[in-house]
Amino acid sequence: MSFGADEEILQDFLVEAGEILEQLSEQLVELESRPDDADLLNAIFRGFHTVKGGAGFLQLNELVECCHIAENVFDILRKGERRVDSELMDVVLEALDAVNGMFSEVRERAPVTAATAELLAALARLAEPQSADEVAALAPAPEAPVVASDSGDITDNEFEQLLDSLNAVKAQAEAPVVQAPVAATGSDEISDAEFESLLDQLHGKGQFAVDNLPAAAEPVAPVVASESSDITDDEFEALLDQLHGKGNFAVEALESALASVPAAAVPEAAAVGSDLISDHEFESLLDELHGKGKFSHVAGNAETAAVSAAPVAAAAANVVAPAPAPAAKAPVAKPAPARAQSAPPAEKPASEAETTVRVDTARLDEIMNMVGELVLVRNRLVRLGLNSGDEAMSKAVSNLDVVTADLQTAVMKTRMQPIKKVFGRFPRLVRDLARQLKKEINLELVGEETDLDKNLVEALADPLVHLVRNAVDHGIESPQEREDAGKSRGGKVVLAAEQEGDHILLSISDDGKGMDPNVLRAIAVKRGVMDKDAAERLSDTECYNLIFAPGFSTKTEISDVSGRGVGMDVVKTKISQLNGSINIYSTKGQGSKIVIKVPLTLAIMPTLMVMLGNQAFAFPLVNVNEIFHLDLSRTNVVDGQEVVIVRDKALPLFYLKRWLVASAAHEEQREGHVVILSVGTQRIGFVVDQLVGQEEVVIKPLGKMLQGTPGMSGATITGDGRIALILDVPSMLKRYATRRI
Repeated sequence: MSFGADEEILQDFLVEAGEILEQLSEQLVELESRPDDADLLNAIFRGFHTVKGGAGFLQLNELVECCHIAENVFDILRKGERRVDSELMDVVLEALDAVNGMFSEVRERAPVTAATAELLAALARLAEPQSADEVAALAPAPEAPVVASDSGDITDNEFEQLLDSLNAVKAQAEAPVVQAPVAATGSDEISDAEFESLLDQLHGKGQFAVDNLPAAAEPVAPVVASESSDITDDEFEALLDQLHGKGNFAVEALESALASVPAAAVPEAAAVGSDLISDHEFESLLDELHGKGKFSHVAGNAETAAVSAAPVAAAAANVVAPAPAPAAKAPVAKPAPARAQSAPPAEKPASEAETTVRVDTARLDEIMNMVGELVLVRNRLVRLGLNSGDEAMSKAVSNLDVVTADLQTAVMKTRMQPIKKVFGRFPRLVRDLARQLKKEINLELVGEETDLDKNLVEALADPLVHLVRNAVDHGIESPQEREDAGKSRGGKVVLAAEQEGDHILLSISDDGKGMDPNVLRAIAVKRGVMDKDAAERLSDTECYNLIFAPGFSTKTEISDVSGRGVGMDVVKTKISQLNGSINIYSTKGQGSKIVIKVPLTLAIMPTLMVMLGNQAFAFPLVNVNEIFHLDLSRTNVVDGQEVVIVRDKALPLFYLKRWLVASAAHEEQREGHVVILSVGTQRIGFVVDQLVGQEEVVIKPLGKMLQGTPGMSGATITGDGRIALILDVPSMLKRYATRRI
């Protein structure tokens, strides 16, 4: 294949096909629980059809081939000629994986790897109808054959089969004659379904061997209509080529094709010498193709969705040579004015589409960085305005503060994406794991439209995968165990998201067996995480948090799903890097719930500014629990660790200055401000010299020489121009856990 196509067209395909493939993954999993949903079957069929069409336009033949056969499978399903079963779903999901793999290669501009012959053969086998007995059992009532009727209509499927048959036999010397009904109807418009069927030829509908398309290869029964006339395959194909605007055939062939069509089907407009479609008409046809919903429906039997061939012929004649004005002799030349009247409604959606502009994410990041710098300048001016006696200056700074905050909010919204982008992958994940583990599990998604920063959407994907896999493997019991416990055979996993202020709450809950604190204590002692005395002093909540310890696992056997004790440690580390927190709630025999709290954005962070000597430091405000002034002579020592009593609870107390300032390692302090921080279920106190106040800061990464410094996540510039280091609280806790000060 070649990527010589227009880059903008390729990008449009990548965006559209990417969204469709994400939807297909969800729809296919949903189909297993609703196999008889006709709307769902049609949606999946149309999804593969659309991806195939775009790939055919870009000459991605490998992608077209796989999508085409998958499309045939769902064509058989929606006709009721095959039943959805687990074998079919496994093959179709494997085909979707192959399509996703090829799509990724196209995105990376790499050579496309075709689907395996075994997969294509399995799909082709599933594209065949089941046995007659099975089909009879499935079909509620056989459809009446299409015979001579007042309207002379044929169905959508018959029309698509007609086009496929014409293309499949175009290389033969003598083509069979197919009768085209030309019964006039009360409408001059071509329907959306008819036009899409015609464009199947352009999108590579018939690029495969006839034996791969059994349904299309069968001859279509002629539809008898009054005053009908035969046209040959070549003539009809010439009409289709002219409809596509190819213009690469002789005008004589076109005239011959038109001459064989009765006057009732071809208006005098065809006598015009031009064989090209105008830009205006082609734009109108494209608007209809893309489903704008502004076109007229074909007159006839709407309940059976019949497709009349007369509007097709009339529309083809209009496209071939539109007449400047209706002729007096032929009243059937009215399709030309009708097309002109249908054009204005098609222009309105075009103008609406222009209101959306695609912006590169790198440009959004650049704008966000500039807004961050503006926030720093705003902070500086606010600090100067407080010290200024000029009232006009104070008002101007106040207005700047408001405008900057509004601009910051607006820019942040442009970077927001719905969490559905991450949630969409889990129905397939849970389905595959449940089949592998022989469990029955229902996944419920709540709050999919919750928005958060695009960087967070990408960063949360891996932690959520670990947590969902953990809920499926460890949380939900086998069907037999659930029945023995008096539960339903099928377990439930709920993945929810909601916004709470300037943070996002994500929860993963299950109705499984829950966690037993005593079992967790025993495992911690057995694996050497802690000694027996320390384990017995742990509260139940602290026991639940043991699952985040490196190497900790409740599995006795290692499998490809879990058992190595790595996944949950990765989750805790990643959430900490996002300045978030994670808590666990569990009830034995009833289930568990894990709650993650992360900020809406990673670019700008609210902080608590403190001073240690002359150096400024910033605590993430999300970790700050409370602040108070303390007489340090009232502290106590427990097990060699200095503690402070807060509401009858002993909290570890550390002198931040002794850790961060080398000259103050042995400095005695009589009093100071204590900042109580909470990370998960842990609370800890840090003594600081001075409290500056709350301030929004822009996080700047540390230089290469300082990267990896324990307890530091970045730096910023304060309102008074100082450089402040942003503290990484979880990293500090790990640091202090190994040092007694």
